[in-house]
Amino acid sequence: MKLKNIGTVLVLSVAGLTLNSCLDFDVTGAEFNQTTQNEKKVVRQGKVDSIDYRVSITKEKFDDIYGKIETNLKIALGGVYATRGGKKGDPPVAHQYQYLSTFYQDAFAQYGVIPHVNYPYSGINIVSSSAIDLKAYGGAYGSYQEATKALVPLLNMEEIDSLPELKATYLLFLDFASIECADNYGPMPYQDLKTNKQERPFTYDDVETIYSTVEANLDSIVKCYDYYQANRPQWYKEKIQRALTDYTKCNVSADRGGFKDMDILKRFANSLKLRMAMHIVKVNPSKAKQWAEEAVASGVIETEEQEVCFLTASTGKNNPLVELWNTWNDMRMGAGFEQVLRAYNHPFLETLFEKNDFIRSSKGEDKNLNAGEKVCGILAGAHVGQEQGSTSNPYNGFSKLINRTMNNAPLYLMKLSEVCFLRAEGAVRGWNMGGSAQQFYEQGIREGNFMDRQSQRRPYKGKYEAAMDAYLKMEKALPFTYVDPTGNDADRVSEITVGVKWNEGDSQETKLEKIITQKYIAGFPNSLEAWVDLRRTGYPRLFKMLNMQDGDGSLKEGDIVRRLPFPGTSDPATLKDVEATGLKALGGADKEGTRLWWDVEKPNF
Repeated sequence: MKLKNIGTVLVLSVAGLTLNSCLDFDVTGAEFNQTTQNEKKVVRQGKVDSIDYRVSITKEKFDDIYGKIETNLKIALGGVYATRGGKKGDPPVAHQYQYLSTFYQDAFAQYGVIPHVNYPYSGINIVSSSAIDLKAYGGAYGSYQEATKALVPLLNMEEIDSLPELKATYLLFLDFASIECADNYGPMPYQDLKTNKQERPFTYDDVETIYSTVEANLDSIVKCYDYYQANRPQWYKEKIQRALTDYTKCNVSADRGGFKDMDILKRFANSLKLRMAMHIVKVNPSKAKQWAEEAVASGVIETEEQEVCFLTASTGKNNPLVELWNTWNDMRMGAGFEQVLRAYNHPFLETLFEKNDFIRSSKGEDKNLNAGEKVCGILAGAHVGQEQGSTSNPYNGFSKLINRTMNNAPLYLMKLSEVCFLRAEGAVRGWNMGGSAQQFYEQGIREGNFMDRQSQRRPYKGKYEAAMDAYLKMEKALPFTYVDPTGNDADRVSEITVGVKWNEGDSQETKLEKIITQKYIAGFPNSLEAWVDLRRTGYPRLFKMLNMQDGDGSLKEGDIVRRLPFPGTSDPATLKDVEATGLKALGGADKEGTRLWWDVEKPNF
């Protein structure tokens, strides 16, 4: 097998070896190229932001145009998959998901911690949760490039302008990916990439511009869907809906006979707008309120059937986290997540995580933790052992995922529970969210179940629902002191004191803390949104990350990571673009501690 590593060709014989992770992507360059340009499959630079949703077309013309774009539609499906770790047109897989999320965002949110330093076949070494490895931290941008390479050629075709609903849909997925990328790194050459620019220099757009442009796109997309529903003939609807069924695969409709209308995609667009509104609430509260109220009035996700996710029944792929955590031993439960779950004795402690394997303590044999004693997580930032999967590394003994419950769990782009919590927060802020904060808060908790919506084991679902009846009555969090089973780090006392039960007499701040804490639980494993909430609100009250000095020098003890540095700057051309426009757009140093545009240091209310 030949593997490229920064221009060097390594030939490795893998016959007879049993490895903890797949070599195909462990070497830099095999997974993605952080500086990849848009491919010249279509050199036209179209008016991507313009959607003429009133354009009319005959049946004959439809078939002619569709024949010209169908190849690019098939490629665009790969762009949809890339939003959650798809690679080369295929559904999400463990390695791409690892580069997208696990190396950094999962640790920043404290959902999980990598239990080892060394990735022996890639040269990656991540000494702690805040430490930047040049081979790994650009993974989210690499996934974004996978999406742009698949979606941008289609969006710039002249023919796609005659089928505006298809253009609107794939622009929606591109903008979804763009917002997530901006929330990771900050400024990026969003407009240049979207319009299929081929040659440098690339101009980095600031985060405010990206958000504003995407919001304008979403408004056009929703108008397009509304016009379609009211004005398109039946034959046209059937052809468009068939195309979306074949080339999106992002909803239960894809496995239940196909899309019946545009309602699900419209609700997805509005739910993204609602998410964006909450992100900017500190930097521009009036605009946040406007966006949120417009989104809710137009219609957001309100049922499980409207969720946007990749189902294993549709993709043919199991949830990649199980392979990543359990087979490759590349992730274990985070102590921050354990802390939040133990504060409420949440059922995820029993249904989502396995109890420990043997963990040797540095404080003597009588302090060892024998296998099967408890669910336990690693402190974020801990200096873990070197070896991947080795019993000599005690951190490999911390809790894995339970296969039978996580294997078929969907990969969500937008989950009902998140939308409920967004509406609850909006209601607390006095916005018109179409209901009360308590109503949406309690619904969000009940909808936190992560299992496959179609094939959930009924006993489990009933058990979860019954647990929620009692859960919603908890008036105080349970005291919890974290004791590190390895003996390497000091005990940590949980700062979570707020209960679950809704109390109208609580302050706005307490209500917000309850909402974000429960949203954090229900949102697993979407660590990016949890990390956004942590940055913008300070909730939930997680343990302080250890060893912040391992970062890029911009962080001190007690800080949290605010962004990932610009990817690909080891490439001189990329560095030149960053220095020319990226740093100005960022408004600060290219460091982990630099706040993004929406991450304003001010009170929540």
